[in-house]
Amino acid sequence: MRRATVILAVSSIGASLVAAAAAAGPPAMEDGTLSVRDGRATMLVRVKGSIIGRLAKGKLTVTDSATPATIIVRGWETKVPLPGRTTVYSGKGIRFRIAADRKVTVRLNGRGLNYTVVGRGDGWLDGLGDPTKGIFFDGSYSLNAEPYHSIPDDKTQFVLASPKPPGSDASG
Repeated sequence: MRRATVILAVSSIGASLVAAAAAAGPPAMEDGTLSVRDGRATMLVRVKGSIIGRLAKGKLTVTDSATPATIIVRGWETKVPLPGRTTVYSGKGIRFRIAADRKVTVRLNGRGLNYTVVGRGDGWLDGLGDPTKGIFFDGSYSLNAEPYHSIPDDKTQFVLASPKPPGSDASG
């Protein structure tokens, strides 16, 4: 009888552990980061989070979600509102700050791109380097706290999120 009770107790503990592990699912995701330095590129970021930066010359296109985001853009020469909650800012010396609780889409095209993104989302980078035109350096970027790399010359997609480290908790 004792043997059956011990087997039953061990098997119920094992079943509880298996159920808890299955309920946990994949590791939780934390905010990722993207940092771009001296970029000469076209880039798109769809993010729930914050973006702050500047653009020496070019265009900044922002498509807001249905829930309004905080969008502050300074230094633009031309501002063109488009249908679908989209605004295009262009000029020299553009500075911007965007914070959103819902995904906002930001497209940057130009040179002198310097910005940082913190949040969750995705996007792509496409450097404008062209050795035939004498453009050998099109900037560098760091994704999710990795070391800096040269911005790719071909359209390259990325995911902006970092897996939560094992054993970490939600506080802090």
